[in-house]
Amino acid sequence: MKHIYALVAALVVGTASFAQLPDGSIAPDFTATDINGVEHNLYDLLAEGKKVIVDFSATWCGPCWDYHESEVLKDLYETYGPDGTDELRIFWIESDDANTTAVDLNGATNNSYGDWVTGTPFPIIDNGQSIYFDYGCNYLPTIYTVCPNGVLTETGQASVADHHAIFSASSSTAEPHDPGLVSYTGGTTNCPGVETNISVEMMNQGSEVLSAATIEVSASGTNLLTYEWSGSMQPLQSENINVGTIPFDEDTDFDVTITSSDDNSGNNTVMASFASPIEATSLIKVEIMVDPWPQEVGWSITDDMGNVVESVAQGSIAGDPEEVFVWWVSVPATGCYAFEITDSYGDGLNGSLYGYNDGYCSVKSYNDDIVYISTIYDYNGSYTFDAESALTTVTTMTVGLEEQTLSDVTRVFPNPFVDQTNVQFTTSEAAEAALVVYNLVGEQVINDNLGTLPAGEHNHVLDFNGVTAGIYLVTLNAGGQTTTMRVTLK
Repeated sequence: MKHIYALVAALVVGTASFAQLPDGSIAPDFTATDINGVEHNLYDLLAEGKKVIVDFSATWCGPCWDYHESEVLKDLYETYGPDGTDELRIFWIESDDANTTAVDLNGATNNSYGDWVTGTPFPIIDNGQSIYFDYGCNYLPTIYTVCPNGVLTETGQASVADHHAIFSASSSTAEPHDPGLVSYTGGTTNCPGVETNISVEMMNQGSEVLSAATIEVSASGTNLLTYEWSGSMQPLQSENINVGTIPFDEDTDFDVTITSSDDNSGNNTVMASFASPIEATSLIKVEIMVDPWPQEVGWSITDDMGNVVESVAQGSIAGDPEEVFVWWVSVPATGCYAFEITDSYGDGLNGSLYGYNDGYCSVKSYNDDIVYISTIYDYNGSYTFDAESALTTVTTMTVGLEEQTLSDVTRVFPNPFVDQTNVQFTTSEAAEAALVVYNLVGEQVINDNLGTLPAGEHNHVLDFNGVTAGIYLVTLNAGGQTTTMRVTLK
């Protein structure tokens, strides 16, 4: 469970971490019960032709309270709501589940600016944090207007007149026949020789039942695939449509478009790209810098038959924030492999969402000399996810760390040096390690016990401060192997 107070701080300062829904997006549906026990469903209201304003706020949010006190939303509701022209609905959604209680909603407390309930004519929904996240919000208040066709606009703390201008615009009403493509949901990469599945989420954004649509896939003006969909899709209902498969053999940008008759062509196309798998060697390094919740993260590498080559289960990583973990994996043969990283909370390594530094994950391949060859996956922690994956085609077999000697994977730099130098080495499994430095007559001048090190790449700084300039022998012992290197202190 995340630290809610860190989340609160992030909301106050408006950290842009979740993917804020841009204007023109389809509003996610929600069903919620207000503080009076009345259940509301967004799409049911839109299907009735209502416009909906959603105000994501919190009792402790000063700007939220100021806007509440302006009574703009109250005036809108009384004029255009059920007792007025009956074209508008408004929801005030308390977006901090853990820290807000009914006491906070009903009066001034240490966690509330005042009484949010008395005099508010529109529904108040408590414990609405999940809806807040569904809408990708990253600051409070966030205020959206949703039109009957499901399209939203971030209207913010607008005046009564500006709100009315937005939801009364002709574009806010649904056309009779309007199938729209919401997003591309198909494959974006695949193993060589395997056809890629093409699918899209289609939504009926019209006011009439949708019974048919023609969907075409094209690239550079050439038609690649045509699919005739038929069914019975109610207004604001959506469906994932499997259009077919395409045998891509190179990187390709393509469009998926509804080409049948339509009252609104502005939502008929989504763009997507196919990327060929990254070529790699069989020696793969997985490196993760964790956020404050490392136990949420897990990863796996599987072959093209779904067999797990290597994995780390969620709950098995324990460490401090910003601690770096490294695993070396030698896949057994050439072929296609999939790397997947998962996060049980669904926020990836996006630590900045809660006021911490972001983590990262990189997956790279190396040759026998531990020289970088290619990047299979690279994530900088700047966004959230439940799971992400990347494909790679292993075309070159390396010896692998397990078969290499310690001397193969150890280097000293700089050399010659002044005062300090680095000893960098790699272990294939957890091992005891120690570094001892001798002068040329066999006297011990430095003895650094490194303790038990995890598998992976390590760097240790040897400090020669106070040691006389000259030539020395650095002996590294790790995992029962020993290697000695000659260094020069200037």
